[in-house]
Amino acid sequence: MRSCRIITGERGSGKTSHLLSLGISQGFASVHITDGYMLMDLGSGEKRLLMSSALLSPDTIGRWHYDRDVFRWADEKLAGIYSGTVAIDEVGRLEVRGEGFASALALLLQRDVDLVITVRREFVQPVAEAFGIRGFSLEEF
Repeated sequence: MRSCRIITGERGSGKTSHLLSLGISQGFASVHITDGYMLMDLGSGEKRLLMSSALLSPDTIGRWHYDRDVFRWADEKLAGIYSGTVAIDEVGRLEVRGEGFASALALLLQRDVDLVITVRREFVQPVAEAFGIRGFSLEEF
């Protein structure tokens, strides 16, 4: 990794909106919908239902049911990136547990990329420790 920028703040503080305003064309953003989140490919604009409070799958985090296949789709796309700036929105509890974007994040940290991730304030230190991220810049919202 060439650099890592962590955009942080509480829920609803504008982390994702700020990430989207940066115009990054590689990576993924979690877009809030009425009853869940869509995962959007920043390059193609394609969206897939990632999380919902309705039963999507038996996999849960808090009140949300999430679809592991959507994370696999994202992992495959992220695994093909070797340079440039890459964004991953909402890195947190799942990744610290080794799920969600964990494998893609670990891979990108070994590549010649500038990484921009959003992380809720309470998870910044656990994420940094879990992935050995040092020397990151922190932007608070």
